[in-house]
Amino acid sequence: MRADARRNRRRLLDGAVELILELGGEPSRDAIAQRAEVGIGTLYRHFPDQQALLRAVVLDVLDRTVHLGETALAESKDGREALRRYLHGAIDTGLGVVNVIYPMLDGTDWPEQRSAAAEALERLTEAARRDGAIGREVGAGDIAIASIRFCRPLALGLDPAEERAIAHRHLDTYLDGLAVDAA
Repeated sequence: MRADARRNRRRLLDGAVELILELGGEPSRDAIAQRAEVGIGTLYRHFPDQQALLRAVVLDVLDRTVHLGETALAESKDGREALRRYLHGAIDTGLGVVNVIYPMLDGTDWPEQRSAAAEALERLTEAARRDGAIGREVGAGDIAIASIRFCRPLALGLDPAEERAIAHRHLDTYLDGLAVDAA
C-alpha cells in the first residue's frame, strides 16, 4: 500500500474511533470522511461497505491495544506499572469502540486478535499479581471487563477529553483499590 493510502486509512480509522466514542454509536460515513479530512470516495476505496469499516475499526483497535500490552510489559519497571500503563493506554486508544460496535457487526469472529489479547492480558495479570498490584482472586477476565467499563463512553454528552480524564481518574482509584497492600 502506498504511503498516502496508508495515511488516509489511518486517518479514517482514527476518525471513526473518535466519532463512535463521541456519539456512543455508529456515525455516518460522510461524518467519518469529514473528520478524517478525506473525500467520501477515499473512504469507499478503503472500506466498500459499513460492515467492512466497522470490522476494520474493531480489529485495528484490538491490534493496537494488544501492542500496548506487550509494550507495557517490555518497558515497565514492574507488573503494577505495566498493568496501569496498559489500562490507561486502552482508554486513549479507544478500546471502548469494541463494546459499542460489537452488536452492530454481522460477524464477530477474529480468533487471532482474541488469542493475542487473552495472552497479553494473562501476562499482564500475572505480572501485576506477582508484584502485589492485584490479589490472587483477580483474573485476566476481571481486568478485561474493567478495561471495557473504563473505556466505554458514558453517553452523558460530556466533552470527549473531559470524559477521558474522568475515566483515567476512576481507573487510578480502581487500580489503587486492587493492590494487595491496600486490602
